[in-house]
Amino acid sequence: MKLIRIGLLAGVAAVEMLGAASAYAADYNAEVTFRMFTATCMRRLGMANEITTWAKEARLTPVTDASALATFVGQGAGSKGGAWVLPSPNDRKFTLSVRSGTQTCAVWAEAGDPPTAETLFRKMVTEAARPGTNVTTDDDQSFTTKSGKARLLTMTVADSTGEGYRFTFMAGDETGAFFSGAPVQLSMQMTRVPPKKK
Repeated sequence: MKLIRIGLLAGVAAVEMLGAASAYAADYNAEVTFRMFTATCMRRLGMANEITTWAKEARLTPVTDASALATFVGQGAGSKGGAWVLPSPNDRKFTLSVRSGTQTCAVWAEAGDPPTAETLFRKMVTEAARPGTNVTTDDDQSFTTKSGKARLLTMTVADSTGEGYRFTFMAGDETGAFFSGAPVQLSMQMTRVPPKKK
């Protein structure tokens, strides 16, 4: 697991340098989404308790609207999930959440360019590869919803025991296309994967 953590942090550093050089920064909101994801979920390695504690210590505003919580946290949020408004460098909305049940850490963006965000996301995950770890693509599809075109990409970084992290990228060609009309266009998510049972 230590190799995976080192690989993930190295991958983030490599991609952030590329973003800073504007090689992939074709869209400001996509880059901000990526940076918020790495600064919150990645920095805390998807540990839900640490993310929740940090959100409270940072005095982020909790999301209380039931419909928004259903999107960000899932049904039956209870005490195991939560969502907070992230400070925005522009007039767009960004949200941090810990999803109920899976305890997945996610960053959601109201708007951003999907191809730019996916390039940053994919590069970060693939840069995490180290000897003794595997990077696999679990799901990679584009499809049409009632509201527009959508994109789903799920990748896992794991060691030989199967322990690691699963990363999910979701996007719509416009706000609400993927998320049933919710005011969201992009999401980057990270969850811990336990070792396989023998």
